[in-house]
Amino acid sequence: MKLEEQVIKEFERTRFAFKELKVKANPKARDLYTLAKSYYDDALHFYQKNQLLEAFELFAYTWGLLDAGARLGLFDPGAARKHYKIEQ
Repeated sequence: MKLEEQVIKEFERTRFAFKELKVKANPKARDLYTLAKSYYDDALHFYQKNQLLEAFELFAYTWGLLDAGARLGLFDPGAARKHYKIEQ
């Protein structure tokens, strides 16, 4: 798979995750969400500039934050649950 195809796949998966995500009502959950969203926005910025490697790296980092938040019980991934490693 080409890098651009991988970036598009990660973009779509991450966009879906944010759409479905429910953030628990506590300051740590909101803080982690804000951090993940910031990295996601940066990934979009690099993708729009056709800096694909940077975009891919930031999407991966975003997923790490989302996955950690879900595993710690700070986020409910909703219908995007299959993309997470919560039970592993």
